[in-house]
Amino acid sequence: MANAPRVFTVSELIRQVNLDLFRYNDVSVEGEVTNYTRSAAGHSYFSIKDSRSQVKVVLFAMNARFIRFKIENGLQLIVRGRLAIYEQNGSFQLNAVAVEPAGLGALQLAFEQLKKRLADEGLFDAARKKPLPMFPQRIAVITSPAGAAIRDILHVLGRRFAGLSLQIYPVRVQGPTAAREIATALKHLSRWELHDVILICRGGGSLEDLWPFNEEILARAVAASTIPTISGVGHETDFTICDLVADLRAPTPSAAAEIVIRAKSDVCTHVDYSVRRIRQVVEGRVRNYRHELRHLASSDRLGILPRRIAAQRERLQRRRMSLYRLLEGRARLLRRRLEAANEPLARFPRRVDTLRHRLQGVAATLDAVSPLSVLSRGYAIAFSRKKKRRTPILDSAAVSVGDPIEVQLKRGQLLCTVDGKSMGVESVWPSVNREPEL
Repeated sequence: MANAPRVFTVSELIRQVNLDLFRYNDVSVEGEVTNYTRSAAGHSYFSIKDSRSQVKVVLFAMNARFIRFKIENGLQLIVRGRLAIYEQNGSFQLNAVAVEPAGLGALQLAFEQLKKRLADEGLFDAARKKPLPMFPQRIAVITSPAGAAIRDILHVLGRRFAGLSLQIYPVRVQGPTAAREIATALKHLSRWELHDVILICRGGGSLEDLWPFNEEILARAVAASTIPTISGVGHETDFTICDLVADLRAPTPSAAAEIVIRAKSDVCTHVDYSVRRIRQVVEGRVRNYRHELRHLASSDRLGILPRRIAAQRERLQRRRMSLYRLLEGRARLLRRRLEAANEPLARFPRRVDTLRHRLQGVAATLDAVSPLSVLSRGYAIAFSRKKKRRTPILDSAAVSVGDPIEVQLKRGQLLCTVDGKSMGVESVWPSVNREPEL
């Protein structure tokens, strides 16, 4: 009699099929995302399909946390994982370990998704951006203190307007924690309200290197800043989310330094130009009035000429005085702004001298009360070493003959043993009633 075919239980059959599918433990499948859902635990469930078929995909949270872009229905993805049968319902699925967009880099896709979402919220609108001050006196720079960007900024600011108050807030500008560090720096500076403008700078690099400036946490921190911000990240061809949200985008860190402050020479040139322009306007109007007077003098209506001349002279005088007052007021305003810009420089040396004198006084006080100062005059400190404890000896009754003690000198220590002791100074001082010995 022939052997009867083996009868499997459902669990045995699924387990056997999973063993047979083990050769598909690392396959890549391309398809369009459909039926996407995400559980509270962070697991993603969806299907990928083509024109004829579809397969279920499970992306567990431990693998999903490495994905920078957002999975959405309609995306064309390449999913890598292993094929398996889910034992509880016998469904065929692909357990994914990695996904990436088909034809477009994951970082680029994440950039475009975040850019669209923030644009829809209005974070890029020009109406919400704050104007930059004309003469900022206190500037904060958020960047790496070891990078080339800070050297370029210091060089440009020193050349254009030496002596500015500049504070560097050191952060990482690359790596997984960089975006959070920069966002924290922005929150602190906004809360302190000590600066007129904030520069966020970094040198050039690849898309991966500049990625911290494309993260949502940094974009929202820039948008929430109460202080005007200038973003100078990468080279001229590099664009980041930070550039789009900031109040002003500079193509490079050096350009950000040039934008933040106008050179003294530029201010003086502007004042000189304004003076020349006003003088030209005044002289041009005077010439026109003179020409009109000569025309009136040669006309037949000479009877009204004196009155018209007097009226024109009075009008000319009023306009001349108005123009000169305008010029004087403008020059006085610019002079006050220049003096206000130089005032922090005068306060800074005085502040440094005050702190230096205070430090010297504190150092002298510490030196006077230092135990080392007492030891340098020939004194010593004795310590008891009983029971593994080191305590100062204040009374001879605290030790016994033969006990080990430690003597601290100004330089070095002595380990000693008590050979004898007395009860104190009063015990050996001569008594007033004692008869002298013969």
